Amino acid sequence: MTYLLRLVPSLRVWAVLCLLPLLSSCYIPDQFRAEIRIARNGDYSMTYDGVLTWVKLYMDLREGKLSGDAAQDRIEIIRRDLKRDTQFTNIRSLGNGQFDVKYRRTGSLSSGTGLITFVRRNARILEIDSRPNGKVTVKASTPNIDKARYLAQAGLLVRGSLRVMTNLRLIGNHNATAVYQDPNSDWTVYDWIIDGKKPVYPFIQFRR
Repeated sequence: MTYLLRLVPSLRVWAVLCLLPLLSSCYIPDQFRAEIRIARNGDYSMTYDGVLTWVKLYMDLREGKLSGDAAQDRIEIIRRDLKRDTQFTNIRSLGNGQFDVKYRRTGSLSSGTGLITFVRRNARILEIDSRPNGKVTVKASTPNIDKARYLAQAGLLVRGSLRVMTNLRLIGNHNATAVYQDPNSDWTVYDWIIDGKKPVYPFIQFRR
């Protein structure tokens, strides 16, 4: 199976994971297309292709607190930190604390429980939470409206789209923008479009 998370240029505020006091230590995604696939047998995969911004570095550069070699050293520190995760297949600095990255992860939820996160557990933008009772939750961590405005005022726009594809049974409510059946399989497709006009809180649950 494949679990694809890609970033595409040109859509808006989707999801920051941090509370305002923690903004100095989190990543912000931008210009993305995200797709998550989870199969009934528990197989999943994830790919992310797009921009991540490290807020603290972005703010320091924007305010002129860093420049020259000091700025380059900080950029390299963040790049190496991301590179520790071998699921990143490409990490390229765009300057200003922003990085164009590609990320791909595959695995299985067959053990019945587990938490899969992107970027990582202490910097969650997107997560899959699998429980022993068969419940699987997919959600994005997002700011409330005030925090989204704060980020936008700082020039940080979180833009993109999210797609979840699965043949698991839906339970409860979800807030997808659109839902349709894949014409070539028994999989259902759930889409979220994030245009930056208002915060979006993607959330959906399934039963294995």
